[in-house]
Amino acid sequence: MESELADFAEAIVGVGYELRRLIDGDVVQLTAQEAQVMRHIDQHPGVTPSDVARATGLQRSNLSTALRTLDRRGFVDRRTDPHDARGINLFPTDRAADNLARLRRQWAGHIASALGGEMQGVPAAKALLERLEAALVAERLDG
Repeated sequence: MESELADFAEAIVGVGYELRRLIDGDVVQLTAQEAQVMRHIDQHPGVTPSDVARATGLQRSNLSTALRTLDRRGFVDRRTDPHDARGINLFPTDRAADNLARLRRQWAGHIASALGGEMQGVPAAKALLERLEAALVAERLDG
């Protein structure tokens, strides 16, 4: 069983590498840390930097670096927290949404091509990966 799970993890890494390699110049490439930060902001608009750090497991210094880069690229909108003027909330910009849409189109196209259009098993695989990610995040936050 351990070998099968390790093989599964290796396959996930391999697929991620290949998808990243296939991204063309139409999409702004992000580092793994920037992508995780942006993914969390996309899924939780208005989130605070502290919440992003906790959710992604990044140290505050690494998060600050990622946010500066994302801000410089025009991907993050920092707004004063309406409930606490000392705090800020993070929102994805239209530029970030457009970049994500192009990236998702490319991913979908490459995966559809690689699978020969066969979609059987995709919903179950997606559900399994989402469950796995949620469990790994929970384990990190609890541990």
